[in-house]
Amino acid sequence: MSTARKRQDAGLALCGLALALPWLTGQGALPADAADWSTCRYFSQLPDDCAGAEQRKYDNLRNYRYEEIDLFAKDALKKILYVSVYNTTGQNDADETHDSAPKPLSDKLDPKRIARQYQAIAVATSPPRYWTVDWLADRVGAVRNFDGLDAAWMGNSLAPATRLSAKPVSAAYRTTLIARTAVEGFKKGSAVYLLDDPKGKTWVMISYTTKNNPQMTIDQLGALGDVLKPPPGWKFRTATLSKDLILEPKGGYAALTQDDEGDVYGLTGPGQSNFVP
Repeated sequence: MSTARKRQDAGLALCGLALALPWLTGQGALPADAADWSTCRYFSQLPDDCAGAEQRKYDNLRNYRYEEIDLFAKDALKKILYVSVYNTTGQNDADETHDSAPKPLSDKLDPKRIARQYQAIAVATSPPRYWTVDWLADRVGAVRNFDGLDAAWMGNSLAPATRLSAKPVSAAYRTTLIARTAVEGFKKGSAVYLLDDPKGKTWVMISYTTKNNPQMTIDQLGALGDVLKPPPGWKFRTATLSKDLILEPKGGYAALTQDDEGDVYGLTGPGQSNFVP
């Protein structure tokens, strides 16, 4: 991979390798000083957009389009690779359109130009994604402009060197741990899209993408079981929530996975959510 390119699997990319710490993807409602060691304290030529970050909650997010821009750098003191994550949610006049990454702007993103602008050693952009959560909350920092597209700082995290490899391993059906302060919620009565893994754990979809199927809509997600090709032991199903489901990683890290269409799921269960759907 070149030092700056458009990563079409970004969004675990919310995503990465098993047990790696690739990036914070989302948003969270912990006290402002929580998890500073994993989301703020890095030193490089990148902007320090953690400074002044404030808690913010986003409502009415279901089927809301967004995109992420990741800036990679090496910590000058620790000599480790990390990533600063920027997310378009809440930006670009999206309150009425439900689209914070308009195609005319997202199509113009040039990772090489962005890398030069912000002195990053690499830049990755996710494909446009659509939230399946109803709301999220997080500590949000400064807003930056990327080739005309505004995106807010949503966190820093360690990044494995494999994120910059020429042939990154697929994140599909692999567990990825990311530093994260996000709290995300699904309302009672919402449809949720679930993966049950061979170990009996349940994962809930938090965003979907149309990168492989431009005609995909949220109303068609219930039929994904006819499309996905998971490894043995994995099963896709849907459910309607009888109560609110809240994803809130208690230890500062969230566990994520993807399906083979690139949709992103968060782990449910002890330390990750209030119950297992």
